[in-house]
Parts: sequence; structure tokens; C-alpha cells
Amino acid sequence: MVGKVVDETKLVMLYEDHSVFEENPELLTDTPSRKDGIDARTENQLRVYGCELIQEAGILLRMHQTAMATGQIIFHRFYYRISMAKCDVRAVAKAALMLASKVEEEPRKAQDILNVFHASAMHRRGQRIEPQQVGTARYFELKKELFDAESAILRELGFIVHAEHAHKFVLYYIHVLFQSCDFPSSLAQQAWAYANDSYRTTLCVQFRPKVLACAAIYLAARQLGVRLPEGEVGAWWELFDCDRDPIMAVSTGILGLYQLPKAKWVNVRGDAKAESAEKDKEKKPDSKSSEAAGVGGEAMAALAAALAAEKGLIKTDE
Repeated sequence: MVGKVVDETKLVMLYEDHSVFEENPELLTDTPSRKDGIDARTENQLRVYGCELIQEAGILLRMHQTAMATGQIIFHRFYYRISMAKCDVRAVAKAALMLASKVEEEPRKAQDILNVFHASAMHRRGQRIEPQQVGTARYFELKKELFDAESAILRELGFIVHAEHAHKFVLYYIHVLFQSCDFPSSLAQQAWAYANDSYRTTLCVQFRPKVLACAAIYLAARQLGVRLPEGEVGAWWELFDCDRDPIMAVSTGILGLYQLPKAKWVNVRGDAKAESAEKDKEKKPDSKSSEAAGVGGEAMAALAAALAAEKGLIKTDE
């Protein structure tokens, strides 16, 4: 993954991932997967797919949202180091969540991780959910795959698996903005949902957590028609040391997520056996598959148009 002008030490993601991409923007497009012939659309689809697996499994394991977000960040970081053609996203998703459970002090056993991912896979294929058979050759194969993926993540990331999240800023920023004034509880709930969805994309490693939080609040306020207080000097986001352009970029990226088809596993490793065993035969996807499920159809189109107008992409009459 190392280019001539990129110091390899910078590719071990730091506590603030965004600083790596600000200094080396080419890393966003010149990924190991692209070098192995995987197109951008497929790579993005597999990133979303892996993050959705982590989210679903984390919910089944009753983990806190911050643990799931840490797992998704670890997942994204790893694939800026290693190609998807070399490491299956399903195995990496399991390992990322198990690592995150340790980092966030919510440890889960390997057997529990394997069980919930097994149940999630059967549900996605529309099959009756049956328990994972413990003690079989297949079970030990999956367990070894999990530990191998965990070791690969730790090795490639240099054991830097901690992360800072946007979630801790969302509620705090809303309380600061409204101070003693009442605000609809739906604003906080919707902003939290938008923050969750941002971790399905690489936005969570491209931008600072506080920018993600501001974008989540901005989108929630626009969707619900809530007027955000203006500061005495400038825009409300300046109070939190954020600029307009990154917030608009994150907002556009989150809305773009809802326009994508349901993410599916794609065999990019040329493993015929795996494709035969795990071929997706998913049920018809629910149109409300994202966290911010309320944004759909006409509502999403209206919100996207409003955002485009604010960015200056569409001229509107006064």
C-alpha cells in the first residue's frame, strides 16, 4: 500500500485517522484493494456490508454503540492496509468486533461472536436460524479464521485499535446549543442515528468525530424542521471548532449511503468453495435498513435537494 511519497509509518492509523488522510489524500483512492483490481463500487459495497454485519452482531450481543463504532473503525482502518482480495470481509468483521469488545471493556467470547454472525448470515439468506454446531470441523475452521484475522488486524495496525467517537459529542453539542431551552427528543434520536450511519462509510476515518457529530445534528435538524440557534459571532458549528465545508461533505456522504442498494457479499478472492457455501440468497431488503430509516423516498429527496441548495449546487428563489 506504500507509495513513493508516503511514509509507511503513517499508514499505521493514528488516534486521529483524519490527519493521515489530510496529509496523504491519495490513500483514499489508492487502496490495496484497488491495486488488486477491485473497483471502487465493489470496495465501498463490501465496506458497508462488513459494517452492517458488525452492527447487527453488536446489537444481538447487546453491546454499547461505541463498541460497534470502534469495530467499524478498526474494519475500515484494516482495509487501508490490506486488500479485500487477501482477507475476507466476513472474517475481518468478526475479528474487528471481538477486538472492539475488548477495547471498550465489553469482552465477548469467540463462540458468542461466531454464533451471532452465523445467525445473521442465515437471516440474510432467509433461512431458518439454527444454532452453530460446536465441536465440528467447520466450527474449528471458523474459530481459527477468527483468531487469524484478529492477529492480522493487530499486526497491520500496530496494535493501535482505540478510537474516538462522534456519539459523545452529539448529545453534548445539542445541550450546548439549546442550553436551558427545550428541544424535541426526536432531534437527539435522529442525530444519533445519523452518527451511527456515518460509521458504515469511510467518513468515520476521513473526518474528525466532532465534524461527524455536527453533520449528524445538521441533518437531523433539517429533516425534522428544527431551527438551530445561531451564535452571536457566526454559524453554530463554529462554536465547536468546525467549518462548513467538511460538515456539508459528511452530510452529502451520509445521504448518499441511503441511495445505495442493499449491500451484499461479493466474492473478490476467487474462492469458488466459499462462494458456493455462502452465496447470498437474501430476502427482499427492507427499505428501512439504515439507522436513520425515516429518511426515505420523498423525504430523502427533499432533504438531499435542500442540502444541495445550501451547498450552492442548486439555485433557489428567495
